[in-house]
Amino acid sequence: MNKKCLFAVVIMLMSLTCLSACGALRNTADKNKALNESLPYYELNAANYDEISYNGLTYTITDECLEMSELQEEIGQVSKRFKNVAGEDFSFGYVYSIVDVDISNAVAVNINNEYRKADIKNNDE
Repeated sequence: MNKKCLFAVVIMLMSLTCLSACGALRNTADKNKALNESLPYYELNAANYDEISYNGLTYTITDECLEMSELQEEIGQVSKRFKNVAGEDFSFGYVYSIVDVDISNAVAVNINNEYRKADIKNNDE
């Protein structure tokens, strides 16, 4: 009898864990949906995929990776996926402001789950 009770308790705990995990996933999906509906789109330069632009500002994406702790809030989205000629997949996501950096100087863009710094491009270039 004790084994049956223990088995029932374990099944109930596993069910509760699964339900709470599903709720967390649903909350994340709802947050992402709201972000996608509210954030502006940054244009990705399709000629070379190393520039994004929005509202008259153009940024050059660098190789410098930032940590999540260096980022502030999401300010835009690129939302593009492509495969380069070498067969590598690239997924562009949200654009973030950077802690203590004005967005007129630099932003960060999520590329393949790395936060790459994008510096403002000079108009002379």
